[in-house]
Amino acid sequence: MPAQHIAAAGREQRRRCSRCQVEKPLYGFYRNPASICKQCHNAATGLNSAVRRAAIALLVGAHRDEYRRLLTAERARRLNQPETTAGGGPDAA
Repeated sequence: MPAQHIAAAGREQRRRCSRCQVEKPLYGFYRNPASICKQCHNAATGLNSAVRRAAIALLVGAHRDEYRRLLTAERARRLNQPETTAGGGPDAA
């Protein structure tokens, strides 16, 4: 077991984040990915979401007519689908 996982007597276990290099208690880390702290993981996730939203906005702006045509077709498809009953149907347990 790596030395960073071994707790000294009477001291809570701590780990070092591979991204920010700050030593933090174990509750500051998610189980997966275990190498980066929650704060760094959440910052990376937020950045990825912002980049994805910007890319979608750019694509929609560049292909506006095609996007509107696809959106209209999807709305029509959803209106023509039979309604599903809540609860999973007659064979639900």
